[in-house]
Amino acid sequence: MTTDEPVTGLEGADLFRAASEAGCEISDRMLESFRAQGLIPRPRRAGYRGRVPVWQYPAGTDRQLAALVRWRQHSKDPDLLKVLLWMDGFAIPAPAIREALSSQLRSMSETMEQAISQQARRLSLDPADDAARDQAIDALAKTLSAKRGTAPIPRRSRVAAGERAHAMALILRMFGLGEAIDGTSAEAGTVERVMGIAPNGRRNAIADSGPWLTGPAEDLFDAATIVGLPNLRNTVADATDADLAAARQLVVSLVRYLPLMVRVIGALFDDENYTGLAFFSHMDQHPEFVLFVVPMVLAMLRAGWSENLHAVASALGQAPEMAAQMQRILSMPSATVAANLAGQPEEVREHAQRLIDAAVEGQLDLDAGG
Repeated sequence: MTTDEPVTGLEGADLFRAASEAGCEISDRMLESFRAQGLIPRPRRAGYRGRVPVWQYPAGTDRQLAALVRWRQHSKDPDLLKVLLWMDGFAIPAPAIREALSSQLRSMSETMEQAISQQARRLSLDPADDAARDQAIDALAKTLSAKRGTAPIPRRSRVAAGERAHAMALILRMFGLGEAIDGTSAEAGTVERVMGIAPNGRRNAIADSGPWLTGPAEDLFDAATIVGLPNLRNTVADATDADLAAARQLVVSLVRYLPLMVRVIGALFDDENYTGLAFFSHMDQHPEFVLFVVPMVLAMLRAGWSENLHAVASALGQAPEMAAQMQRILSMPSATVAANLAGQPEEVREHAQRLIDAAVEGQLDLDAGG
């Protein structure tokens, strides 16, 4: 391009403006940091103004930067931010996603091993000894199971302290360490209760559909070979670009739409854990969940669960319209809403009022955490 030709396209000033409109003032140094971290693309020289080179960014970089500064309100971790931007549909290269996920999963494994080693040392045991390691895991599980408030797994049902600690140890071994568990049906049932998915997941139905949780409880123990942390690490390392592309939209459905559906059903039946899935009800308010969900979806697809996942995603596809419909209802005069409900059965009126109350409180916003 010669110095006489006009230069059009996105320049630095356009990016600063996009960030400002998204609620964040950034500096040249921050922009360079974003480029170095692979969070926005690098510009290319597109021409000159006089003798001054003009650098131009790819189309859409302004939207990517706006999304980035919004996500940075939740986290400044470059790995997490890359995955979130990729989930938003921006062109983050697949190798960068693999490395980001692998790095985070490695960190999770290291954190867990450090916790086990520290527990062993507190007990004056050698972490390298298998028997000592088992004692340390059991002690760690007992500590975690006794926590309240910020407990890693909220208490959704009554379980005796000893059984809860044993179930927590099994959960750590299955999902954290990827160990094969040869447990009993009773142990599996306790794990389900501690995780909060039973008994509600096994007994509560919606409309004409039956409970979603069926089959022997001990089937849960087989899940470790699929979604255990060590297998997730291997799955991510082996994932192809096509694997990641296939997983992306499924991840979007699970992370953005599943929480809304759980909250809607919880409001409808006045029980936040009506389906046994309350653990996921605020997943959209915690973006870090994608670091687990992406590897889990990849592992499930590899295990042959594609049909199941797509069926869930299809059902969750109603969420955007549902959220929009609730907003339309909120914009109606209360007299109009009352008139529309008049003559309906009492149960219908009660359900509708619960949904309206939840919507007024912001519980049914599609992007409650965005």
